Amino acid sequence: MITHTQLEYLVAVDRHGSFSEAAARCFVTQPTLSMQIQKLEAELGVTLFDRGRKPVAATPIGKAVIDRAYRTLREFRGIAEVVREQREAVSGELRVGIIPTLGPYLLPRFIPDLLTSYPQVRMTIQERLSRDIVDGLRRDLLDVGIAATPLEENGIRETPLFYEPFYGYVSAGHRLADKKRLSTGDFAPDEMILLDSGHCLYGQVSRLCTGTWDMGDEGSARLRFVGGSLEGLMRIVESGYGVTLLPELAAMTLANGSRGLLHPLEAPVPAREVSLITHGEGVKTRLLEVLKRSIQKGLPDGLKDNENKHNMRIIAAGRV
Repeated sequence: MITHTQLEYLVAVDRHGSFSEAAARCFVTQPTLSMQIQKLEAELGVTLFDRGRKPVAATPIGKAVIDRAYRTLREFRGIAEVVREQREAVSGELRVGIIPTLGPYLLPRFIPDLLTSYPQVRMTIQERLSRDIVDGLRRDLLDVGIAATPLEENGIRETPLFYEPFYGYVSAGHRLADKKRLSTGDFAPDEMILLDSGHCLYGQVSRLCTGTWDMGDEGSARLRFVGGSLEGLMRIVESGYGVTLLPELAAMTLANGSRGLLHPLEAPVPAREVSLITHGEGVKTRLLEVLKRSIQKGLPDGLKDNENKHNMRIIAAGRV
């Protein structure tokens, strides 16, 4: 019979890639942990880990079993959470992953109010790329992600929050500086400044400009900003070089008198869908609802009304 303890040990080895580290994190000896996993393998009749690799890696059948173990443990913890949510005020810890192109611009709009309104809530927030958020959700290292969607990831549930339009940002004196509105056909690949290809925003720009110019595997832009900071892109444009695309929340942080020029894009305005993403159901539902309401409350008025979606061209984030 498979036990709860065996599943805990199983996911611990998967998380840490080491039997000794997993045993330390579970506060047991390594022989004890190894014996329980061997018993589980014997009961299932399969080998779950390739012990010859460093770090230890799951076998193909092991990965399928481990994925189910994560879901089972999450549902098991959900039983106690359902009871607590019915008996107590909103409380507990919420582990949140957020993409770097959202974090600095969205978090200040809702975090202070949320923590003030719900003093028994604790939050851990990590900036991660979309693919790392998805991995964190599947491995139960995160409870929820805030990311651009749709991601087209199996088992990942997406709850749209708002739709964020893009703007063109050009250096003063640039050939596009005097245009009131820009189109995707205005951009030339050798003057675009882009984030690294690991960011979903890179993929969205690629899709937006498909048919205008070919970005190729590594992109045609002469300058790609591997650090992943929109602030870096802004400062480079303001120094007098190139053009870039900015989501609205980032664009709203530009100071008056900025040396760059912000331009709206022609309709239908390109935009990204921003969603809460989760893996599994029925866990921390009240905390997730509080998070959703707090985010939407903190949005600027122009982003609160999702009816504006009908005037936009939503650029998919794509697979991560």
